[in-house]
Formats: sequence, C-alpha cells, structure tokens
Amino acid sequence: MKIPKLTKTDIIAVAALVIFVVIMAMPIYFPATDCEVARPGYECETAKNVMIEHCEYWGEFECDTSADNSLPQVEWYLENLCDIAKTHESLDCANLKLACNQVSGKQICPGV
Repeated sequence: MKIPKLTKTDIIAVAALVIFVVIMAMPIYFPATDCEVARPGYECETAKNVMIEHCEYWGEFECDTSADNSLPQVEWYLENLCDIAKTHESLDCANLKLACNQVSGKQICPGV
C-alpha cells in the first residue's frame, strides 16, 4: 500500500486544523486572570469576593446553620470557597466563622 503524496490543498487543510486546535486549547493553558469562580453567564469572579457575599448572607443568620434550610448548602459552599481562597489569603478554613471575619475584614460572625 502506497501513501499518497500530500497536495497543496492537503497541507493548507492540515495547517488550518493545527491552528484551530491551538487556538481552541489556549483558554485551557492560559486561563483568565482572577477567574477562580464562575458565575451565571460565564462571568469570572475571585473566590474572595464570592466568599464575602456568602459570608454576609450567612451572617444575616448570625452564622447559625440551623437557622434556615438553605444554610447547610451555604456552609458547604463556603468550605469549598475557603479552600480556593486560602491560596491567596491566610485563612483558617477549619473555623469558617473566623475565616469569614478574616476574609471580609469585619465582624460578620459574632462570638469568634
């Protein structure tokens, strides 16, 4: 079996395919800066900002997870956000109330 010789059109098609693959792979290897958390609509946000928002919501209930049915989910999400945010901030993720106070720079959760 003989391999056919590549024509000029074949070479152009292969080059175009390689360029297409490289362009499509760029976001994987060069992620957007400060895009740690994806928001609806593919908006990027830092983990710190999203964590502050969730801490403020949690703080409306004095950081008492049993005060509302949605708060266990908020606490779970805060744990995951804390793991992401602690790469930039020195947060104590073992104590989420303290971590909320640290990341926000204010007393959101009382009694810490």
